Amino acid sequence: MNNSIQIKQSVPLAGLLKEITEKVVEVAPMHDVYISVGNTAPETIFTLFVDTTFTRIDNDLLEPLNQVFEDYLSITYNVFSGDYAADAIRKGNLYFIEHCVLGQLAYTNTEAKTNFHPESEQPSILIPRAKKQFKRAMGKVDGKYTTFPKSLKNEKYVDAAYTLHQMMEQLFKIAEEFILGKQLFAKDISEHQTALTHYAPGIATLFDTKHEEDVRLLELLHSAYLAFRHKNHLDISRADIEKLLFKTQSLRRETERIFIEALARCYEKAGSHQTIPAKKDRLELEHTVNDEAGQESPPQPKLPKYMLTDTEGYVCNLKFSSYFDLFVVIEDLIEISLHTLYNADSENSGFVRNPHYHLVSVLELIKKLLPGDTGQTLTELNDYLNAVNDLNE
Repeated sequence: MNNSIQIKQSVPLAGLLKEITEKVVEVAPMHDVYISVGNTAPETIFTLFVDTTFTRIDNDLLEPLNQVFEDYLSITYNVFSGDYAADAIRKGNLYFIEHCVLGQLAYTNTEAKTNFHPESEQPSILIPRAKKQFKRAMGKVDGKYTTFPKSLKNEKYVDAAYTLHQMMEQLFKIAEEFILGKQLFAKDISEHQTALTHYAPGIATLFDTKHEEDVRLLELLHSAYLAFRHKNHLDISRADIEKLLFKTQSLRRETERIFIEALARCYEKAGSHQTIPAKKDRLELEHTVNDEAGQESPPQPKLPKYMLTDTEGYVCNLKFSSYFDLFVVIEDLIEISLHTLYNADSENSGFVRNPHYHLVSVLELIKKLLPGDTGQTLTELNDYLNAVNDLNE
């Protein structure tokens, strides 16, 4: 292919896109220019590659490019080095799969050398790799949550807020990687929101700067991060922690939803017949993203889990991320039960009819939650460790 600009006439606004590409090549030393046209904001994304051996991706490069694109609200661009893109797509970066492997090469400099050759990549291999990468990344976010219940229980609200800050930061970086192609290394959540303004409004307005309460929470979150790192005192209420937890949960759901939509676009562009779920909730994300067996054949219809029955009645499975979380729930239920016993004759108990009847139901639930078999396992493990210690002494 020569250094000429080639855009398929079937592409919407092909003439305009060619004109923009010509301007881009004139103002910056490009190796490759890819164009991805879709129906979501931004509607068209230019992915530009430069040789960073001789050119730095800095303001001197970005300012003239900004001038090229400033008049086109539905068109934006991202700039990368070929080395970075090659490493990113090897790890399963969905951005380069969607916008380069499945995008259109509009311009290439045949004299330039780059390690990134998306035309040689296979979407059937890359998309499952992207799903695995997303699953691992979300697992790390869940891992950060393990200290949160204990911090909340012990009223260490600065610690709890710091944990939520870390979870939000990681979720933003996950989203940025498959939406922008690279992570923004910033500790201020507002900077992450700004970076995604034109790409993901649902995430970019997690803290709505037009609302005073959201601004306060955003500032409080950053203050909590600084207070934790510098061991400073900061007054935070449990109510504020609960509001920040709700924001974190919302961010997680929106990140999952946008990732599934990006997967769907990739499957559509690749002409795949694989099934993408219509509903974008957590349960279906786990089935779509994590169940690799589902790639081989369309999933069979399944009853909702609360409709799974046996001969004796309904079965409701409760899932906990760790034994610690389970024990926290058990302890909370016991404390509620004790509170009911101690205050059965108080005015507050009047809001609950037959409190002793409900107390029996709670205690029966606690009995079922207790991991009895685990106690025997821990006993055997303790005996084993004692035996090992005796041998070492």
